[in-house]
Amino acid sequence: MTTTIYLVRHGRTALNAQGRFRGRENSPLDGPGLREAAEVARALVDVGLRTVYSSPLLRCVQTAEFIARAASVPVVPEPDLVDADLGRWEGVTPDEAEKRDPETYALFQRRPQLARAPEGEAIADVEDREFEALRRIARRHEGAAVAAVTHEIPIRLVIARLKRIEGSGFWDFDLPTGSITQLRYWGGALSLATDASAKVTR
Repeated sequence: MTTTIYLVRHGRTALNAQGRFRGRENSPLDGPGLREAAEVARALVDVGLRTVYSSPLLRCVQTAEFIARAASVPVVPEPDLVDADLGRWEGVTPDEAEKRDPETYALFQRRPQLARAPEGEAIADVEDREFEALRRIARRHEGAAVAAVTHEIPIRLVIARLKRIEGSGFWDFDLPTGSITQLRYWGGALSLATDASAKVTR
């Protein structure tokens, strides 16, 4: 039986609006982010969700709560959906990160899956835990539909692996806040069910 996972990027925060790295910074949704969360909830209200899983960070929990209220289902915390730990880049702009750590930042842009932010988490480890979390969620809800609310880098990692995107192509596809990427899980494997470059809300 096929499980459907609606992989949701949380709504906008002030750090998103300022173009700053978020990582484990626990910033709340801003006004537009709250509206995006409400729009995601409307988009998913009739798909038959069983549960909403969420990264423990506030911006995801707030987004998940909108979805869960609309669908009358619970929110379940999933620690492995948390954003990448970006170490000393958290809260700074890409330009600031590049000035501080030019070689590391260049690798992060060219081959992100091989990179690690200074004092942060290896991006390859983020990919591994994200896939394990999604498989675990899918096995728990065989044949059902669930939502999983997480962050930009984890979602890009999922899409890139499933579409066999390598190198700087990781950054090329559109993945705005408040977007939904539909996945299927069948026979022990995850696959993309929608064009992951397209925004399906708003």
